[in-house]
Amino acid sequence: MVAQAVLYAGTSAPRTADAAVTAWVQERVPMSYPVAFAIDAVGMPWVASGLAALVALACLLTGRRRGALLACLGPALAVAVTSALKPLVDRTIHGDNLAFPSGHTAVATAIGATAFIALAGATRLRPAAALAVAVGGTVVCGAVMAVSQVFLTAHYPSDTLGGFAIAVCAVVVTGWGVDLVADALRRRRQR
Repeated sequence: MVAQAVLYAGTSAPRTADAAVTAWVQERVPMSYPVAFAIDAVGMPWVASGLAALVALACLLTGRRRGALLACLGPALAVAVTSALKPLVDRTIHGDNLAFPSGHTAVATAIGATAFIALAGATRLRPAAALAVAVGGTVVCGAVMAVSQVFLTAHYPSDTLGGFAIAVCAVVVTGWGVDLVADALRRRRQR
């Protein structure tokens, strides 16, 4: 993601790979504009906040407080990082619309990751199966949003890849932080 940010900083045109992937998506992906716009809506602040709240509520109802914190904080961190990076990278599309990294892809990936992590934990799968569910669900959520963004020409494919990478890092770092704080609080209470 860092290499991409440096490579695309200050640009406004697609690179060769971006143009090729965009053409492939628009020619071969069986998606209509209404479907793409419906997927795009998941990245809107009010929809994303509602989905993150639903995941957090499901975690709370199943006794997973750490999962609830992750569901709220992971997507929020992904949005904060993408929002901070956009003006720094200054890659634009369609005039002066900041494009890199894709916030829509980041938030959809982060919400999907937290939901599938919670699902894997709730089903008490073996570690390898839980990892497969969490990674597979995260990739599918990120890919669906990325394809819709490219289909709508709202982002270049590399923008969506950057958003995906930020989301994965944000969820992992947030999960690590939540566990660190929760474990420290538990040890303090046990004294």
